This record gives sequence, structure tokens and C-alpha cells, in this order.
Amino acid sequence: MAYRAYIGIFAFLTLIVAVSCYSEESMFSMFKKVDVEVFPEVIGSLTHEGKPLAGIKLKRGYKYSGVMEEIEWDYTTTDDEGKFSFPEIIYSTNHPNKPFAETRVAQAIKVAEGDYTDSFLWSSVTKGEKHIPLLAERLVQLNCDLSNEAINQEIIEEEISNGVSRLQVFSICRWPELEQLEVEKRKQYDN
Repeated sequence: MAYRAYIGIFAFLTLIVAVSCYSEESMFSMFKKVDVEVFPEVIGSLTHEGKPLAGIKLKRGYKYSGVMEEIEWDYTTTDDEGKFSFPEIIYSTNHPNKPFAETRVAQAIKVAEGDYTDSFLWSSVTKGEKHIPLLAERLVQLNCDLSNEAINQEIIEEEISNGVSRLQVFSICRWPELEQLEVEKRKQYDN
């Protein structure tokens, strides 16, 4: 009977060593914290029918799946020209080092109060420990008009190792030049 217990303990320890040694780090690398880029810097402007909206309170939230139980929110207010910004958020955690862990972060930017409360300026789900350049590029030019209808926008990420990924962004913001590039990519990949 004790023999079976030793075999079970040995098998468990072997599994831990095997799983944690997939990197060049020590077997305790799964306990080491890494920096996960959960939200890039945001720079934008808020208008209604082209007119700047001053003094509008906005909230930005994120939820790191498997790590956080609640959405973490921070706030900013538009200036006299309707401009606003949020700093980059980096979250330090050991979650990506855990066996079978996936780094998935839900992101949102919404109007926090007033006539347009809960209007989405941005909503997306990202994967990975680093910012996705195609999303970060849009977030530093987040120019939103509250008279626009919120639509789901598909962004094709071509530069990944295992093919093509389709990212989804729900937003009232528009990026005409970038949207034209996406139309061309869809023609290429939807055939």
C-alpha cells in the first residue's frame, strides 16, 4: 500500500517538474510574476455630431480572465476640446506561467455618467501577454462621435505564427484609413 503512495507522489512531482520545465527557467518558474500588458495607452476625443464634448466623465475597465473576479475601473474626464487619455496598464501576475493558463483580457471604455451613460467607445477581448499592435494603434487614435451607431468591427491580424486571427472590436469610433485596409484584407482572406 505504501508502495502505491510513493508511486503517486513520484508521478505528481514528475508532472510538476515536466510542466514547469517547458522554459529555460527553474522548475519554480510557474511562481514567478510576469508583466502582462492588459490595456495600452489610450488617447482620444469625444464629440457629438462633430462638436467637442467637454466635461464628460469616461470609465475604462478590464477583467483578466482566471485572475480577477471583478472588473477594475479607472476614470477620466474630457477637456474643453473633448480630448481625453488613459495611461497604459500593466498587471504583474504569475498566471501566464501556470499549466494550461490562457491570458485573456476583456477591455471596455464607456461614458460613465450623464445623457450618454454606458455608451461604448470601445469593447474588445485580447489574448496574450503583450499588446496587440492593431488594437493599440486604434486606441491611440480613439476619436469617437456619440451620434455614431456602435458596430462590431472585425480586424484581421496577419502577423501571427499560426496563420490569421480575427479580432473583434465593438465601438462607436471610426478609423476610415484603417477600415479601408481591413476591407482589402477581408477580400484576400474571405475567398
